[in-house]
Amino acid sequence: MGPMSETEKQSEPVVPASEELYLGDAIHFFLNAKRAGGRSERTLEDYRKKLELFQRWFARRYGGEDTVDAPYIDIGADEVESYVVYLKDERAMADSSRKNHLAVLRSFFQTISRRLEVPDPTRTLEEVRFHQGSPKRSYLTKREAEILLSSIGRQATNESNTDEGSFGIPEAPRRVLASVLAARDHAAFSAMIYAGLRIEETTALKVEDLTFSRSEEEVRVAKGKGDKERVVPMSPKLKKSLRRYLKLREELVPLGDAPPPHLFLSEKGERLTENTLRRRLYSWVRKSGIKKQDVKPHDLRRTFGTWFLQANPGHVRELAELMGHSDLSQVMKYALSDQERARAGIARL
Repeated sequence: MGPMSETEKQSEPVVPASEELYLGDAIHFFLNAKRAGGRSERTLEDYRKKLELFQRWFARRYGGEDTVDAPYIDIGADEVESYVVYLKDERAMADSSRKNHLAVLRSFFQTISRRLEVPDPTRTLEEVRFHQGSPKRSYLTKREAEILLSSIGRQATNESNTDEGSFGIPEAPRRVLASVLAARDHAAFSAMIYAGLRIEETTALKVEDLTFSRSEEEVRVAKGKGDKERVVPMSPKLKKSLRRYLKLREELVPLGDAPPPHLFLSEKGERLTENTLRRRLYSWVRKSGIKKQDVKPHDLRRTFGTWFLQANPGHVRELAELMGHSDLSQVMKYALSDQERARAGIARL
């Protein structure tokens, strides 16, 4: 491992010798190290809550009800295993949540062991097996995505329909608004499906983040997770959807107002919120009638990852860069999620 940067040196606390190291000191050191490494405040807060829960549990186990901290050196594999059992039996925590807690603990102990040269109690810990049912498919098939986007696309092409109602009142304004909102939704969901954007990254996009120059069509994600910037090539389907929306976008800007910088706008011409886009997705999924009805916004991003590895087997590093992951293990799940490929492989045995 290379030498620490100046930022890491300045932000890390002074830590006592291993025999004097308390769990609270170790947690503080770990969080500062991860902050210096670029983790977002939201991620750090999640780490802190999980580690402080373990700290309180272990302190009471070590010294009684009134004890709030304990020596790090007294933590062993037995304590970690007992804690996992505690999460299940006394806190009734779901398997997936316990698995997540254990993953944070492993990362914590590995970092502290490596950086402070103290024991890692999870090193000899046997693999903890959590009960899991059949995994739910967390991405859309090509057919499902086609049905979903086609249903939205049909609504988006109704802007030219200016039929009059039964009282001779033009219905164009209402139809135009519905069409523009559908075009917006189509473009936003396409950005998630065909560029792998998170919902918060999608709503944060600005018009200037799009490039349509020939052979250089791309989407720039300026504020990704952990404030990382990345660029994703623009697929033909995404390009077509974005261009259609951009032609209609000014319909959402109040007359006389200057267009705001954000790409996706609300009915009032303001930046589209995550909650609104989330509700729109749920509504469109119900209307489309696709087989997978429990679609979440992040499933659209997972769709991008799954499709990419299906088309480019083994290109994990490229996918990690496109999706803004610094840890390759984060994208390996996309390589394992296609049950149809597994069945096809077994059929060839």
